[in-house]
Amino acid sequence: MRTHTLADGLRPRRSLWLSRRARWTAAVVAVLVVAVAAGAVVYRFNQHPYAFDRLTRIGEVTFPGAADEPGIRAFLDGNRAFIGHPAAGGHFHLRAVDVEKPAGAPIWTNTSLTGVESFSYARGSVVVVSRPDRAGLRTITLLNASNGVPFINLEVNRDDRWELVGKYFVRYRAADHKLVTTDVGTQKQISALDQPAGEHRFWLTDNWSHQQVPTSLDGAAIDEPITVDPHLVRAVAGDGVEVLSLSSGKPDDTAQGVAGPEDIVYPYAEQVFVAGNGTGYRVHAHDRLKLGKAQWTWTSPDQQAKLGELVTCGERLVCAVEARRVTALDIRTGRVEYRIDIDGARTLLPVGQRLMLRDATGAVLLDDTGHVMRRWPGQRPARLDDGSYLLLPTDPPAGAFPWLGVQADDGATRELGDVDVEPSTCTWSHTYVACASGPGQFVFYRVRAPWYSGRL
Repeated sequence: MRTHTLADGLRPRRSLWLSRRARWTAAVVAVLVVAVAAGAVVYRFNQHPYAFDRLTRIGEVTFPGAADEPGIRAFLDGNRAFIGHPAAGGHFHLRAVDVEKPAGAPIWTNTSLTGVESFSYARGSVVVVSRPDRAGLRTITLLNASNGVPFINLEVNRDDRWELVGKYFVRYRAADHKLVTTDVGTQKQISALDQPAGEHRFWLTDNWSHQQVPTSLDGAAIDEPITVDPHLVRAVAGDGVEVLSLSSGKPDDTAQGVAGPEDIVYPYAEQVFVAGNGTGYRVHAHDRLKLGKAQWTWTSPDQQAKLGELVTCGERLVCAVEARRVTALDIRTGRVEYRIDIDGARTLLPVGQRLMLRDATGAVLLDDTGHVMRRWPGQRPARLDDGSYLLLPTDPPAGAFPWLGVQADDGATRELGDVDVEPSTCTWSHTYVACASGPGQFVFYRVRAPWYSGRL
């Protein structure tokens, strides 16, 4: 057997084109991998709350002709601030300004409003509430947040209860005990239902998105969540409960014998929680599309305990708050996650796996097991964003007083500086603080330092 060997010049050579293509492919893949990794790092940084900076004064603006009367207030929406103040002759002046350039030309101005009692901001709209007239009627005016132009006026009676839920205006009409829903975009009435149970026996649906927005010191949201649940729960005949779709004005489900006239009802996400108002209470969880049968029931082990409120205290937790105790229940199973002794708990503000609340002494931060991470005596908490809190004195002294910032994950606290303002006129967001500092005067601060600023 003979083996023939080809000459060097006749041996097949690997294609240069293939090797070049392989090298280019490898280079492109490497560039993409680096870009994705860098993007992931930047994204991850941006998901972390920026470090607290000391309150850095951006600027102040003063408007002439202001009246020294109640009603002055500011609200934030990104880099915009909506600022309003009473003016001479019963007028009310409302403006939108650039927070970074508050003394510059306003984005828009509306000086045609009169008889204004208060105003607020809901995503996309500025909500202006008038004082009641002699007949007890007041007007709710919605202004386009982009240009300050009114687009709908809604009349209510001083005895009515009303709520703005996304684009739906819900009014309990006391005169004839009707629950009326109106689409503020189309300005068409969707439904008018008998509501003999009264103004206090319908409940808006809470969700986790609502627990991510800034709050006032009283725990009220000062911005609208990104996701608004267009449902409410109301009491009906036969100790019944009904889940009402605001978009259609029709019930998604109804069941009798679910909640008595004195029971506490709390709709959260896809469930409705019902608890007795007496001692030795029970908490029942219901699927809001299957109200007739409870998913689970939890009974308080203390037969003398009386429930104060049901409220979310984590994305998948509902807390039963008593005068001297808080019990966290898993919303899926009813399992007790923790049960702790705490005196006078109120204003529960969850952030991620942490919970800030007020007790009889001040602010308290809990971890996900109910362990007290830190206490701040004499302080009141407000949620700043989905990762941090503000703390202000329970009884602010005259003049400037200290503001504190708290990172929720570890309880790290930073002194932000002393500010001489009335907290009830202030609003805050992830980045800014805006307050009234006098009649027709507003001051703006920056409270965050971006991660790329080098000031962490």
